[in-house]
Amino acid sequence: MSGLRALILALGGVWLALPAFAAQWPTIRLCYESVALVPYTSAPADKRGAGLIIELLEAAAQQAQVRLQLHQQPWKRCIHEMRQGSTDGIFVAVWQPDRDAWGRFPGRDPRLGKAADPARALWPVQYVVIGRADGRLSWDGQRFSGVRHGVGAPLGYVVSQRLQALGVLASESMAPPKALGMVAAGRLDGYVLEREIALDLLDQLQLQEQLVLLPKPLLETEWHLPFSHPFYAAHSDVAERFWRALGEQREKHDDELRRRYLNR
Repeated sequence: MSGLRALILALGGVWLALPAFAAQWPTIRLCYESVALVPYTSAPADKRGAGLIIELLEAAAQQAQVRLQLHQQPWKRCIHEMRQGSTDGIFVAVWQPDRDAWGRFPGRDPRLGKAADPARALWPVQYVVIGRADGRLSWDGQRFSGVRHGVGAPLGYVVSQRLQALGVLASESMAPPKALGMVAAGRLDGYVLEREIALDLLDQLQLQEQLVLLPKPLLETEWHLPFSHPFYAAHSDVAERFWRALGEQREKHDDELRRRYLNR
């Protein structure tokens, strides 16, 4: 995939680099979170590359013969743009039934009770709970114990809804670096992030000795790239072709991407 990593700037966002003959390919506008999700939407400091997910999108775009125009916004703004139709799709998104209101997920059919298709997902992920190494917070897969100040998560994420349903969501929402500092200081019991993002951030903040990942993940799921309902209605063939390419490219490059970005 080394030949797919170059990016070129264009008005309104970033165009993934494509060969000259691709000028006639259909364009898909995609929004993704403005906060860097290392190693997924940008590379770790000690590695070269555009990010695991960005490389996967590049490869899928080549196979599906589409042009991707990317731009970044706060996550809830990306969802708003999907609702308004000013962007065609967003990444990375976890599917759950209430999100059918604003996005079309691969393989999802509410009438037949079919969930989003993991075979056409972007990437499998785990959301883990981060707590103090000497703290009392525990999670047995069903319930939390040792909660005094609450457990946090990024605003708008599915895991924040899960924490709220469990009755432990912290009242204040804050960015991950600040939240992890509060966990280390004992002012927040825990914080939930995707596993690889958590490991990279703990390394950046030099908190590996103070904070630990609890053994059981809060959520094991897949990240998807949903399209807006208007885009899917008008271009279902393009959407289906791109989803199929995503699944095939993920399977083809899984080992390489894990080795280069996840040290596996």
